[in-house]
Amino acid sequence: MRISVQKEDLVKGIQTVQNAVSVRGSLPILANILLETKDNQLCLTATDLDIAISCFVPADIQEKGSITVPSKRFGDVVKELWSDDSIKLQIIKGNTVQIETKKTHFKIPGLPKDDFPQIPIFLNEKNTITLPQQVLSEMLRMTQFAMSRDEARYVLNGTLFSFDKKTARLVATDGRRLAMIERELEKPSPIKKNVIIPIKTIHELSRNLQDQGEVHILFYLVRTLVERILSFLLSLLITSMPETTLPK
Repeated sequence: MRISVQKEDLVKGIQTVQNAVSVRGSLPILANILLETKDNQLCLTATDLDIAISCFVPADIQEKGSITVPSKRFGDVVKELWSDDSIKLQIIKGNTVQIETKKTHFKIPGLPKDDFPQIPIFLNEKNTITLPQQVLSEMLRMTQFAMSRDEARYVLNGTLFSFDKKTARLVATDGRRLAMIERELEKPSPIKKNVIIPIKTIHELSRNLQDQGEVHILFYLVRTLVERILSFLLSLLITSMPETTLPK
């Protein structure tokens, strides 16, 4: 792999995926970020096996390839580089990543992509639910405060996403208070679905959603893909919220 990328783009990409890096995992590879070339972009991916985040940044690709690098060390090095520099990344002998700018030169040992968990690819677009990013951001803001932080009650450690043909509904509760919001879908949902998205993913979605553009949500078995410029792949809690009577 040999590419050139702007520092600002690379820093944003690292910051986007870093929260999915496993800090205390039993697999050393989970402390790494996967770097791989796709078309004319650099794809950064991190996972702790519960959530995976991928982010695409523009890059000048001279030679295709992939490698994983330690998240913290790689992030610290990139942040210290001159802000106006174009960064050159190259894999050299022994899975080492060489980082070059006009005034600096670093080498970071990496691990091959083969050891990194394979992230499923979702190809079935028929079951995709589409929402404006601004709408989903507002819905999360109005409900996530009610999520429980008590790990003993794992079913409440998240937000219920409920979709029917014309309506999207989000519900969160900690057993004492309950927040619910409904919005009409601009594009009819092809499926009816009720899933609970874990609290960590809710926080990451809220942090990355923007005021423009759309979000595409695709369900597959016990996982779901939430996609825009970046992608979230997450495990779902296959269960139900406690039954309750909602005020009218």
